[in-house]
Amino acid sequence: MEADTATTIEAIHKSRPQAVVYATGGGMQALSWLLTMPGASNTILDARVPYATKAMGQVLSSEPATSASVETASDMARAAYKQAADLAAFGTPLMGIGCTCALATNRPKKGEHKVYAAIHSGAATTFYSLTLEKGARNRLQEDAVASRLLIRAIADGCHLPEGRSLDLALREQAGGAADAVEHVAVSEEQLGDPLEALLAGRVQTVEFSGGQVVVDAPRRGRIYLAGSFNPLHEGHRGMLAAACQTLARDPADCCYELSVGNPDKGVLPIDEVRRRLQPFLEEGLPVVITKASLFTQKAALFRDSVFVIGYDTAVRLVMPKYYGGEADMLVQFAGVHHHGSQFVVVGRVNAEGRFLSLEDMEVPHQLQDWDLFRGVPESAFRNDISSTALRQSANSQPS
Repeated sequence: MEADTATTIEAIHKSRPQAVVYATGGGMQALSWLLTMPGASNTILDARVPYATKAMGQVLSSEPATSASVETASDMARAAYKQAADLAAFGTPLMGIGCTCALATNRPKKGEHKVYAAIHSGAATTFYSLTLEKGARNRLQEDAVASRLLIRAIADGCHLPEGRSLDLALREQAGGAADAVEHVAVSEEQLGDPLEALLAGRVQTVEFSGGQVVVDAPRRGRIYLAGSFNPLHEGHRGMLAAACQTLARDPADCCYELSVGNPDKGVLPIDEVRRRLQPFLEEGLPVVITKASLFTQKAALFRDSVFVIGYDTAVRLVMPKYYGGEADMLVQFAGVHHHGSQFVVVGRVNAEGRFLSLEDMEVPHQLQDWDLFRGVPESAFRNDISSTALRQSANSQPS
């Protein structure tokens, strides 16, 4: 490893972003360099080499039309970004990195020798492409060039200046003459306002956590309190904390889910979305915004997750009349079960002062067999604050 490469990787490992790297066809030395430098666990969450076509299809959910292309590198980076979100904690800066190459092999190639890399950060994707001079290097040397380009791209993704100084050509002396340095083409694609993209249907989720904005990367295996949060209040915070305690889960796994879609009322205006979002930003609470108004949709987005719901919501959730009949209800819950999701029910006090909990509900036997519901004991949570009462109180205040 060259000294400038080692310096760049050292700076990468000292920076905050965490990454998943998918590389195929080249850039293999970059993976070795990244993983053998001290501090690799600060940066690399996962690294894969999907070499076979079927392996690439598993990473991208479909086999690409062309393996070595800027489009495939971009798709790999986006897939890597989603994997990074699954593996990292809320509030962590994330990068997805894709690299795909067509390099020298044991037979002559008709096409050009090319390197494509992409860095995806949610709201933007940066593309890198490099054409190598055929016959100027052997396979190992071409892979070294591809690897240095990949390291430069990662350094750029970490907003580090070190990557710019890398000598990509790795000038090989031949008869006293050095190869020319090839031109690296760099371009960027910006998403724009993530919330506007969500409302327009271009992305499915926008998460705000720890000062980071995570776009279109729903995290699986977490605990979500779904609601309209109009307004966010202490009862919501208590519900999520009680569910986390009941499940013996790390509070860092918990997040709020604000749905801006409603089957009857449509999608909230963006100004209203920003108004409801603001308290989360002010308090530094993680929240993911979606248009998923139904729990079947939420379960499909946030697989293997637990959804925290109040008693009244839970009662309505198991009433066949809201589905057009019991058979249709069971079909919907079968989808939730298929996606590995469950519900935690937080009780409330009724007008007579009695605490109503999961034990007071009539849950169909089929749903009991699927083990979809779990209750929070009264001792863990009892808060009688309601969003409706708070809104009425706020509206009654003199302006």
